[in-house]
Amino acid sequence: MKKLFVFLFVIVLVGLSQAQWVADSYDNGVGPVAGAVGPKWAETAVLNTNFYANGLTAQMDLFNDTTHYEGVGSMKIDYRIEARDGWGGYCVRTNYHDFNVDSLPYIDLSTGTYLKFRYKVLTPADTSQEGSVFMEFKIAEYGEGGGGGRDVWYHHNSLDFFDASGTWKEVMMPLQFNTDNSLGFSNQFANGDGELQWDKVKGFELALVYITSGGTVNTPFVTGSILIDKLELVGNRYNPFQTFDNAATNVFTFDDMSWAGTTGKGSVVLSNNTTDFVEGSASMQLDYTVNASQDWGGYINLTDTTWVFPDSFTNRTALVLYVKNVNPLTGTTPERVTFRFFLMENNTGANEDWVIEVPVNFEQAGEWTRYYLPLKQDTVWIDSAGHTRFPKTGFAQTWWSITGDNLFNQSSITGYKIEFSAGGSAPPDSYGPKGETFTGRILFDVLQQSGFKFDDNTAPDPPVVSVIPSSYSNLVTWLDVPGETGESYSVYYSLSPITDVAAAGVSLLASSIVHGTQVFEHVLRSANIDRPRTYYYAVTCKDFAGNIGSAGTFGPITNNARGVTTVSINPPAAFVADGNLGEWSGITPFVMSSALGTANVVLNVSGDADCSAEARIAVDANFLYVMLDVTDDIFNHPLDINPWERDEPDLYIGLYNLTQTHVAYGSGATADYQIRFDSDRIRVDAVTDCDSLVMIGPNYYFAQKFPSGYAIEAKIPLVDLATKRNFGQTSTDVIDWKVGDRIPFDIGINDNDGSGREGMIFYSPSNGDQGYQNVSRWTFTWIGDEVTGIDDNSGLVNTFDLKQNYPNPFNPSTKIQYSIAEPGLVSIKVFDILGRQIAELVNQQQSAGTYTVDFNAQNLSAGVYMYKIDSGSFQASKKMILLK
Repeated sequence: MKKLFVFLFVIVLVGLSQAQWVADSYDNGVGPVAGAVGPKWAETAVLNTNFYANGLTAQMDLFNDTTHYEGVGSMKIDYRIEARDGWGGYCVRTNYHDFNVDSLPYIDLSTGTYLKFRYKVLTPADTSQEGSVFMEFKIAEYGEGGGGGRDVWYHHNSLDFFDASGTWKEVMMPLQFNTDNSLGFSNQFANGDGELQWDKVKGFELALVYITSGGTVNTPFVTGSILIDKLELVGNRYNPFQTFDNAATNVFTFDDMSWAGTTGKGSVVLSNNTTDFVEGSASMQLDYTVNASQDWGGYINLTDTTWVFPDSFTNRTALVLYVKNVNPLTGTTPERVTFRFFLMENNTGANEDWVIEVPVNFEQAGEWTRYYLPLKQDTVWIDSAGHTRFPKTGFAQTWWSITGDNLFNQSSITGYKIEFSAGGSAPPDSYGPKGETFTGRILFDVLQQSGFKFDDNTAPDPPVVSVIPSSYSNLVTWLDVPGETGESYSVYYSLSPITDVAAAGVSLLASSIVHGTQVFEHVLRSANIDRPRTYYYAVTCKDFAGNIGSAGTFGPITNNARGVTTVSINPPAAFVADGNLGEWSGITPFVMSSALGTANVVLNVSGDADCSAEARIAVDANFLYVMLDVTDDIFNHPLDINPWERDEPDLYIGLYNLTQTHVAYGSGATADYQIRFDSDRIRVDAVTDCDSLVMIGPNYYFAQKFPSGYAIEAKIPLVDLATKRNFGQTSTDVIDWKVGDRIPFDIGINDNDGSGREGMIFYSPSNGDQGYQNVSRWTFTWIGDEVTGIDDNSGLVNTFDLKQNYPNPFNPSTKIQYSIAEPGLVSIKVFDILGRQIAELVNQQQSAGTYTVDFNAQNLSAGVYMYKIDSGSFQASKKMILLK
């Protein structure tokens, strides 16, 4: 169990030390992607925008420009952003591309505290309608293995698009996580592990955003042109091991082979260079001569055994060293000289030398270069000429001295050594003549820690768990495990006592619940009618290192589950796709109404007259039957805009037994579908190529109805649904449902009243317009009218209501608002996190209406509390947080 969390994301400025590294010079940075050794801004259009229809005029064109802040050039951006959505619009360009992301090297930003770039506005932003224009700088971060696990983190930076000064300006972006993306980097997409790993970056994105009241009629737009130059990493996230500010004085012991005599030795002269350095006040200058006076060659080296390694060093993944080769080596075969960096280690009582080759080019003078030294065990290798070489991608033990346990023990480092070695003259080396000497000058600056990993294999303790029954739901609560920070929790449930969360019959209710949440609502649902159900619960803790502890448990607890509509197995006896909906009367509808609280409203829906719906769904062995009766006061379905911006619905469904929540769309025997109903065809959207599942005709009807809204009738062949959906694979889906299956399910209705998509309603209370990319945002139901299944998910809102307290968190008082649909006895009680009652706020008869009660926690300790209302058959609970 990790008792101390290493604050990877907290900025620590060490004195005035500011190690710098140019992450992108923008010198000829725009060009063909193929064959690029690192991320490159594509000269061909790789453009994301919120306007994909024909006649695209939005643009974000990139060019190499000779005007520059530093170097030989910069990147020019000519842009036109169109506000096609109600909120505005955007354009995005990237310098990495999914088809070759695995071949790109990682960009390690973990040593720094800021990213800094320079910009010059060539043409200030010109808006056709008043609004704000800004840049979001994004980091694409992948875990080990690259593609398929991208997390995108974005920062709203201070670039001023309206600047008319014509001068270069600077933008500083803090390399820290922050939910406020103007103060750091926030998560935008988490398709990987959702952990911000600064040493696992594969590339960058630039998003230009125009915020204004937009739409598809007389679309507002903004145009302009800017230059971007010199993106660099600055600052020291960790204390440098060696700043080299005064390293020439009493730090190193050196070996110039003086034992070989006057004619056989080399030379070492150290001095402090106060005019050429990366950070601090100086660099260390080494003037040296390597004398290959022996058959095996020659060397000079410098050793520092005063290095004090911090306790957190075992959590690092690399070292970073800044080197500048000032003078090319003299000698006829300078390629025989290599730079070897040693780490000395002793965990067994025997000294072990571990070596990595630093690929400095001694044959030419260069600029300051940042060398990345991975802290992992590697092996020596044989080059094409038969020479034994040390690796450049890790540390290998010296072949001339195999001692100790032959394991690279990062926790037992005792010092480091810098060595320049010349290959020998005798076979099998035969690098060059014996006695050849090599003289040069080289500078060293800051030696930093880099990266992050865990040296923690201890599982956390089990959480203390309690469950509070509420109206058609159980509130599962727990205490965060003491000593843990950055951990997450998973909640499980079962019909039997839980001794192993992996056992048959134990279902996962929720995972990745962050530290400090301490509660999850298990909303109880059943097929068609209310039924009591008894459950057992368990909660596990996964610490920040990924260790999972044993479960804390609670139960049994019995509560009522709410009956919900199911998918019928008795389709209309005489289906006709004609808009006459009478044949559907025997099937119970899924009702989507904001007035009844059975619709999840997103954006702007003014009421049921603006957008509401009834849906009736049925299935048999061969077909999926769908009826939608949509109320919409203004029917708007222009074909020149995106499908999701028109008045039309989506059905989200999987025809298989759902046993565990998941994010990505499934395929094969557990296929998930987003079925979109266009005015002329049915398409399978999201992760598919099928845009013509069923065409208007005998199996599909879509038309406007009187006096407002539209109606849909569809009969979809299951064989087409399974075979036409394409994941880029040769295999097809297998649909084999059975009565009683609990299936993933949702319905979404888009509403366009003439100014683009203005609102949406969903059947799932948690979709929030995220279901198109996240199946776990769907709700679920069952197949069949005589089903006894009962399970969890967000239920429908009651006509009664209990609001979230305000303010929350609070200190020491807060207000709680609630509504009563009918007269009766009302009780509101407050409980601590263990379910113990600590206050009763209301206990009296009340008439129907809305009320507010004050709660003063002056005498209570800071923490999480629950408040619960009981009125007749209505019960509800919520969490509140007291801060002091």
